[in-house]
Amino acid sequence: MDVCIVGGGIAGLTLAYCLSERGDQVTIVEKSPSIRTEGYMIDFFGAGYDVAEKLGMLDDLSRIHYPIDSLSFLKGNGSEKYRVSYQSLRELLNQKHFNFMRGDLETVLYEKVREQVTFRFGVSPERIEQDAEKAHVSLSDGTKLTCDLVVGADGMRSKVRSKVRSLSFKEEKEPIRYMGYYTAAYIVEDPAFLEKIDKNFYTYSEPNRQVSVYPIRGNKVATFFLYRYPEQQGHVQKEKALEQLNEYFGHMNWIVPDLLEAGKEAKDFYFDEVSQVGLSQWRNDRITFVGDSCQCISLLAGQGASMAMAGAYTLAKSLDQHPNDLEAALTDYERSLHPDIDKLQKSARRFASFFLPSSWWGIFVRDVLTRVSVWPGVRKLVNFSTVRLPK
Repeated sequence: MDVCIVGGGIAGLTLAYCLSERGDQVTIVEKSPSIRTEGYMIDFFGAGYDVAEKLGMLDDLSRIHYPIDSLSFLKGNGSEKYRVSYQSLRELLNQKHFNFMRGDLETVLYEKVREQVTFRFGVSPERIEQDAEKAHVSLSDGTKLTCDLVVGADGMRSKVRSKVRSLSFKEEKEPIRYMGYYTAAYIVEDPAFLEKIDKNFYTYSEPNRQVSVYPIRGNKVATFFLYRYPEQQGHVQKEKALEQLNEYFGHMNWIVPDLLEAGKEAKDFYFDEVSQVGLSQWRNDRITFVGDSCQCISLLAGQGASMAMAGAYTLAKSLDQHPNDLEAALTDYERSLHPDIDKLQKSARRFASFFLPSSWWGIFVRDVLTRVSVWPGVRKLVNFSTVRLPK
């Protein structure tokens, strides 16, 4: 089968790996000039961990894993309120947990498929047409791809989704649900910052805003900013994003002012809204979706990369189970995953205000619950929802 995957992120690369292993001819169309390396530290557990295990990738993920000592929560002056042992957090997940940079995971997946898959960097779909036999994708460079299946794996603002909607994919409303938050992440390459932190993940919270800092390889420090913002802003240039970060975080103490200043020189600067994608259906004849383009749970839920891999694996297995019936395969894929994703999205919306409280009282309650969650008597009661993989 000839498959065109639009998007070379975690979902697209995982699907390409699964399909190329079974002998399909796969082309990945990626609008960026290369695989992207920007991003932030992610928690990787649940169904994604299980997929990595099935695909024989655990050793690869162990190599990019960042072994931190603990999570340290700070007071306004930078002194420590409390800390939670990282090992105790892993025990909540039966040791089936990694944390690594999102870009490192994409690099691992890219190395798995680079020799087996055709990559078309720097182009994007301009038109998608279908007939009884094939799908035809016209690209921005004037070329055309003809394939049996088109998979939109190009994220929350999927260009495939917009092109399909303009043809015959009917959605009653805009599928992106803004959750009321913005986030920024970048890497500080000045080694002097390492003198101010050790091998811990630091978090400093105030109502409606939070900043985290943690050391990474190469004597660098990674940052993660999160704050509540009243409305969607569309695409935001780096200069405006930095102004907004200074507006919301400029009054903070500790090393935050220095971090904001360092952001001006950051090369891999990430800035985006926190949103979900809710599609009523995931397929249109020979077109379907995977990853954030159809199942974006939100960054705050901490399972985006894991669900991207789980969705890709589930789609590949559905194609395996219905080798001669594309309609049945895509229907089976959606039926097996869509209900679980809906539940996870609802859970993520409830969790958002706990993750980033809007009051000092909310921060106090979050801190108390975080501390007791790793106590031996309480640990067994903590439940992390995920999705079911096909057998």
